[in-house]
Amino acid sequence: MNRPKWFPKAEFLLLAVLCAAVLVLASGNVYQRSIQRAKESVLKQDLQTMRMAIDEYTVSEKRPPQSLQDLVDKRYLRLIPVNPFTRKKDWVPTFSNVFVGTGKTAFGIDYVYSSTTKTDSEGRPNTN
Repeated sequence: MNRPKWFPKAEFLLLAVLCAAVLVLASGNVYQRSIQRAKESVLKQDLQTMRMAIDEYTVSEKRPPQSLQDLVDKRYLRLIPVNPFTRKKDWVPTFSNVFVGTGKTAFGIDYVYSSTTKTDSEGRPNTN
């Protein structure tokens, strides 16, 4: 074959550039997915912490909290966490009559959800 001497070097250079482009594109996708999963993990942990605080408050105070701020005021939470997706304290509490002992009920917060309308990496709503 009569190829110029520079031709194999050019082929190698082209192959290296293509591999680099593929790696750059793939790493961006991996990076975005890892950020998404980290936010999901923080969201789940924050919801679990707030729900446990609601339950503890209800048992200890013999009435459910009327706001999430009640949990902070009575030191069941240090602070109301920021939603990692919206970067706001925009949690959605649900209110109902809650059983507080010996046949008594009281109206207040019984659960809290995320206001996020996106789905998680597995396609489930992020309202957990």
